[in-house]
Amino acid sequence: MPYWSPSQAPTPTDQNTTYKYTGIHWANPYVEYNINPASVSEGGEGAVTAAFQTWEDEPNSSMDFEYLGTTTLTGLNLDYQNVVSWQDITSQYPGAIAVTMVWYYRGIKEIVDVDTVMNSGFDWSVNFCTDVKCETSANINSYDVQNIMTHEAGHWLMLLDLYQWKTQKLTMYGYGAMGELRKRTLGLGDELGIDRIY
Repeated sequence: MPYWSPSQAPTPTDQNTTYKYTGIHWANPYVEYNINPASVSEGGEGAVTAAFQTWEDEPNSSMDFEYLGTTTLTGLNLDYQNVVSWQDITSQYPGAIAVTMVWYYRGIKEIVDVDTVMNSGFDWSVNFCTDVKCETSANINSYDVQNIMTHEAGHWLMLLDLYQWKTQKLTMYGYGAMGELRKRTLGLGDELGIDRIY
């Protein structure tokens, strides 16, 4: 395996073709979900639905996410209801911006329930910006809901985190930053991942 110093390493690009897939999948690519928008700034609900829509809009994918409305459910629970909520999970998951939990049948590798908890122990914002190039105008003191949730929605598809230097421009790169918006838009590796599964 070649070793590069940072100055010699290949420049990260969203055209990188890397993805990691677990083999676990939805039996039906039609997935219903609810949102508990408590503890998030105004517009959070729309930012979450936009995140799911990013994956649904991939032209070669048959994935269909259907938003059913708000709920009072929260947390990571096997209740056969797919929920996105906010909760302070700092003590259980130190340093985690968000956590997605997936339950599935082991034998057939089919998903039965997914929950995402966005860590309300951090500051969140909704940046009303449709162009990734406007990243310089994002709130740099908080995590962008759509940015982080687009990454988490990739976990709903059972794509795994990527940690290589060359993958940092992809949505499934495993680190996020305050003020970051780049994960809102899929890179080539992200697209290849969902196309393989669905």
